[in-house]
Amino acid sequence: MSKDKLAKSRDILRLFEKGGFEAYIVGGTVRDLAMGSPFGDVDIATSAKPMDIASLFPEAKKVGGDPLCTFVIPQDGWTVEITPLQGEVLSEDLSRRDFTINAMALDRFGDLYDPFGGMEDLVNKVLRFTGSPRERIEEDPVRCIRLFRFASTLREFEVSHSSMNAVRESLSLFKDVPLERIGKEIYKALRGSPFTFLKLLEDTGFLASTLPCVYALRGVPQDPQFHPEGDVYEHTRLCLRYAEKITKRCDVRAAALFHDIAKPYTMKEEEERLRFIGHEKEGGTLARDIMGQWAWPSYFVKNVSSLVRWHMVPLVSTAPKRIPRLYLEYGKAWLDGLFLLSYIDISSSNRDYSKWIENRQIALSCLFKLSEDEKLISGRDVMDILKIEEGPEVGRVIFEIYEMMAKGDIRSREDAIDYLKKLNES
Repeated sequence: MSKDKLAKSRDILRLFEKGGFEAYIVGGTVRDLAMGSPFGDVDIATSAKPMDIASLFPEAKKVGGDPLCTFVIPQDGWTVEITPLQGEVLSEDLSRRDFTINAMALDRFGDLYDPFGGMEDLVNKVLRFTGSPRERIEEDPVRCIRLFRFASTLREFEVSHSSMNAVRESLSLFKDVPLERIGKEIYKALRGSPFTFLKLLEDTGFLASTLPCVYALRGVPQDPQFHPEGDVYEHTRLCLRYAEKITKRCDVRAAALFHDIAKPYTMKEEEERLRFIGHEKEGGTLARDIMGQWAWPSYFVKNVSSLVRWHMVPLVSTAPKRIPRLYLEYGKAWLDGLFLLSYIDISSSNRDYSKWIENRQIALSCLFKLSEDEKLISGRDVMDILKIEEGPEVGRVIFEIYEMMAKGDIRSREDAIDYLKKLNES
């Protein structure tokens, strides 16, 4: 695939040259090629004006207005994104890019243009703003947390002292930043080391403005019997650190970040003990609203908010009743994620796994019984035997049958039909 992408990209560069224009592969594409990493979309910068690009590539979709526009050419599972040079020459364009490792270019012959030492920084694993850190941040304050995101995804890289100092001095610029852009960086950080991302936010003072819902957990006390690690914030930090060690599932990592965000608003002292009754339900709603403001994908928002909503189920005695319903509503992968999240939660607190083990065994039994027989009974069966119309009652009865099947009370279609007939007679 990479060879195909490069061949297609060279063809595009050649077309620009035939038209009398300069054109280069730039940005993250060059960085990933230099690192030997897989790369996705290909970025091309050209001396051609927007009208010239449109003429050469009529199939391209124009995004944004002149002169800061992009022409997108869809390929098979990836895209080529073409932008006019920002400045009169290539070096001026590269000087405006965020980090030195993203400020390199390749021409169609494979010659590298690297006026800011990006290759040297790649070799030394250093993250550094291109040119003046202050100027790059003033151009786009989101670059502060983008720096942290790169530090989280390029795990062995360190931020240069000058870049870190510039970020610390730029907190006042990080105002009125669109939430969608903040959310985009957080979403990408989940794929790397979200713990590193969180720690950098904390160390530089950006936590309150980037993740206020997590900042609010600082100083919220917990019962030391169940949480010897400390307050809710410390517990969340440990959860995030543990989550990135044991799973690459971004939905579980995000749920680990959010799972206790409602504790500050549900805290009560009862019988000389701190309690957070309903924090999981409130937290699910809060997480859903926050992720919605960040414009995260709807399927991901649903997965994460429901994981937060039900994260206590693997630890309670009512789990045997809940598990079949949750499996039928969300599926096996989600239920596995729920137990993974709960395992992370316990591992970051008092490490009492007894109830988790008991309920995990129930879940495994439920998954085994339901996996082969999901079509044991249909809505039509329920409506015909009970003589009822389509509606919520049909779904309620089907859930009831599958719960009984998970517990072993119903073992076959014949048992299910007999149960429906008894319901009809009662």
